[in-house]
Amino acid sequence: MLAYSSTGKPWLHVILSVFLISLCVACLADGARDSASLVADLDAELPVVVANGNSPSTQVAVVQRDQIIWSQAFGQNTSPHHVYMNASVQKMFTAVAVLQLVERGFVELDADVQEYLPFAVQHPRFPKTPITVRMLLAQRSGLADFPHQFAWDTGCAFSPQYRSCPGDNVLALSHEAFLRASLVPGGSNYDQQTWGAEPGQVYYYSVSAYPLLRYLVSHVTGQSYAEYMHENIFDPLEMANSGFSVDEFAERHTIPYTRIDGANIELPIWNGQGSMMHTTAEDMAKFMQTLLNDGQHDDFQLLQSETVALMQQRASRFKVFLKSSDDLPSTGFGLGLISFRGGWLGFGGSAPGYQCLLRYHPSRQVGYVILVNVNAILGGGDNYESARREIYAVQDALVAILDPTLVIRYRAGEVLIFVAAGSVWAYFMRKKPRIVVALGGVWSLFGGFWMFKSIPVGLGFLVMGVIVLVWGGINLVKARQVPLETDV
Repeated sequence: MLAYSSTGKPWLHVILSVFLISLCVACLADGARDSASLVADLDAELPVVVANGNSPSTQVAVVQRDQIIWSQAFGQNTSPHHVYMNASVQKMFTAVAVLQLVERGFVELDADVQEYLPFAVQHPRFPKTPITVRMLLAQRSGLADFPHQFAWDTGCAFSPQYRSCPGDNVLALSHEAFLRASLVPGGSNYDQQTWGAEPGQVYYYSVSAYPLLRYLVSHVTGQSYAEYMHENIFDPLEMANSGFSVDEFAERHTIPYTRIDGANIELPIWNGQGSMMHTTAEDMAKFMQTLLNDGQHDDFQLLQSETVALMQQRASRFKVFLKSSDDLPSTGFGLGLISFRGGWLGFGGSAPGYQCLLRYHPSRQVGYVILVNVNAILGGGDNYESARREIYAVQDALVAILDPTLVIRYRAGEVLIFVAAGSVWAYFMRKKPRIVVALGGVWSLFGGFWMFKSIPVGLGFLVMGVIVLVWGGINLVKARQVPLETDV
């Protein structure tokens, strides 16, 4: 008797082989590109993406190896020399300042931070666990956010229209006095709820940890934070358009905007407490170039190469499997910077009226800085998301040009799990090819729809559905071609 029998095993091998070969070919085809071809793509793509958004102005600078290969400003009242606030991206600069002090022997990474400060810094529930400089840099100190940190940072510039103000008793405090009031038990701004897990145990992003490190730089060196940054970072890197006072850039400071009901509403140019960084995309690109060059800028060594590597090493690791977001999925946090999937590093910043993204890829020797002068922290909700989407649309265009196989590389493992699961199921269902074909079609449709909600899950179902659909179709054709014979 001849009967239809198909194990399907050879087709499993073929399908998986095609998938892996396609992945390898895509990655091999993604070689280093010359700057001229990158510039041509940037000239063609970026103006269109920016024009499709609603940001009042946008600055972009792109680095390849030791050159700024592309720098443009778009929109109203801006130029490559107009300054913006870079918000939390400033944390990278503060981290470099602290690591310089470590290299020079003034600070030890694993020493109790209290050794360098004139006041106590202790977790109220774990007073015997020292809070080290490394923990603060790595956001593992157990510290959360001080009460009224936003109001003190901004000097209540947006009160009463957008935020309440705690009063002059907080605003009048100097940097040191605000830290004392917030950290010393009994202080006017002290709250035990500011502290979370035991120091050193878990990652928690604290807005207040880096103002403490800024003060450490000032106290250890005997200079103001601004003076130290100019002398040891800005001036040696030729960052002539960076500083900490609006007055330095009176004629070329971009106007901040918030977004309410889809409209960009002008805000006052604000200075905060005099330690907020104002800069340009080109200036930050010079800083980024130096990190790409192992800490070297011409004859100046910003940091030793070993320290740059330490800064970039993940102190905390994040779960990113099937994670989807507007931004590049983050995989961990080092000493003052975030690591992202695909080998990218950097930081993002968000402050009233401004957003900033800085990303660089050490292996590919490329990077970019994006600055815009609209945010919706003060408005929140859909306004906040719409402002975010616009800067991330610019980032998506940049990544597509600078790292075109990124999505394939960092999603390959996730997609392969779906492929393997679907292939195993189809193998055990090989004698029922109609069911395999039907479900393959359903999974393909579901995956295509779900990609609008979650790219990794949708892509996984789509690829799995297509493979199962093809496999089931092949077995269905074979079943029809091979006649069944009975005993005679």
